[in-house]
Amino acid sequence: MTNVNRAYIYILLTVLASLCVTTLYAQKKDKPKKPKHTESTLVEIQPDPIASKARPDRHTKPLEMPLFANHSSTRGRGTGGSGAHGIDVSHYQGRINWDEVARDSKVTYVYLKATEGTGNQDDTYSYNFNECKRVGLKVGAYHFFRPQLSAKGQFDNFMSRVETRKQDLLPVVDVETTNGVSDAVLQTRLLEFCELLEHEFGKKPIIYTGKNFYNKHIHGNSRLRVYKFFIAAYSFIEPDLYDDNDYVLWQYSATGSVRGIRGNVDMSRFVGRHDIRDILYK
Repeated sequence: MTNVNRAYIYILLTVLASLCVTTLYAQKKDKPKKPKHTESTLVEIQPDPIASKARPDRHTKPLEMPLFANHSSTRGRGTGGSGAHGIDVSHYQGRINWDEVARDSKVTYVYLKATEGTGNQDDTYSYNFNECKRVGLKVGAYHFFRPQLSAKGQFDNFMSRVETRKQDLLPVVDVETTNGVSDAVLQTRLLEFCELLEHEFGKKPIIYTGKNFYNKHIHGNSRLRVYKFFIAAYSFIEPDLYDDNDYVLWQYSATGSVRGIRGNVDMSRFVGRHDIRDILYK
């Protein structure tokens, strides 16, 4: 084989090899990528940094208030007396523009987190309370109850933060965790805490809890039944309690939207014959 023939063969092989590489690259490039496996998950709202507040009976989507116009309770209470709505907030909501909140027609009352347990205090309480007063919103305070701790110690913590005479609304005790104690201990300490508040305010406080928590840990206690209840259950109809107990307020959503507040906010409303007079302190 001559040198010329060898050169032609070499060139031919080089061209063929180049064409093969180009073809393989193009096939690889055009090949559809295998989709990554994804899972549909519920995006959880970050809990309150202090309280690690469990949100009872969580609903996955925000509920729009107009939905209640044509919905009635299975208990026959209808859409509620005044149908007025309110919010409860803590430092979880960050800096709130209360001038904007006051312009939101949905909001007629506000509950602010004041304390938790025997030592924790919400550092936005004073600012939020004074701002609510300034813009003319009816405002009250709530305490996140820890049943494994002393009721008296928790009462002292609450009263060190809250000025009784300045409150527009009855105080609320938020109970939604057992913290490992028995129902008997939980009920005994909760009752003691409520009685201390009643002695201080001269009126019975309101007990906030989830429908499921009430049905499992509180229902059937005749001494607690005399208090007004604020029930959380995220659904389209008013919740039923096992002992058919009445309640004043229904927290229907943890993902509400209100002017002046960034992100989600708890929304509630009166039920049945109840209205703002049932929660006024003065």
